[in-house]
Amino acid sequence: MRTLFFRGRYRRVVVAAVLLTGLGCAAAPRSRPAPDKAAETFAADTTTPNRDLSPLFSHIWRIAKAPASPPFGSIWIFLSNGTLLETSCVETYRIATWTVEKDSPRTLRVVEDRQPAFSANILELTNSMLRVRKRLARGNETQDVTLTAVENEFVCPDIRQ
Repeated sequence: MRTLFFRGRYRRVVVAAVLLTGLGCAAAPRSRPAPDKAAETFAADTTTPNRDLSPLFSHIWRIAKAPASPPFGSIWIFLSNGTLLETSCVETYRIATWTVEKDSPRTLRVVEDRQPAFSANILELTNSMLRVRKRLARGNETQDVTLTAVENEFVCPDIRQ
């Protein structure tokens, strides 16, 4: 009986060691190109108020106000590597890319399906609020969108069809 217990524990230790070793030696995922130098300048230039992009990456942003009622639970998640995750409780998620416009460091350009989708001029960025003026690439429509930082846990409810 004691031998079986030792073998089981030993087996778990060996499996854990193999997994940890494998994770440490795994090939690094292919990296995406950095947004561009303007993003670094935007974050590094602190002489102008509200120039720091770090709050953008520190939160999940829930759409609180938009011209049309957004799908329930709509969120944006910006990653500092230029990735944008857009999703909601009722839509399939979308992984897009974003960059900072070189001539206007308060403007983000978003590309979806390798096509320009919209630009977002940052009107306000704090630890709790993101306000943008979103200009759609197709049709030149402009929308003011307010997003709030998600502070608590949230689970999308089961939506019965």
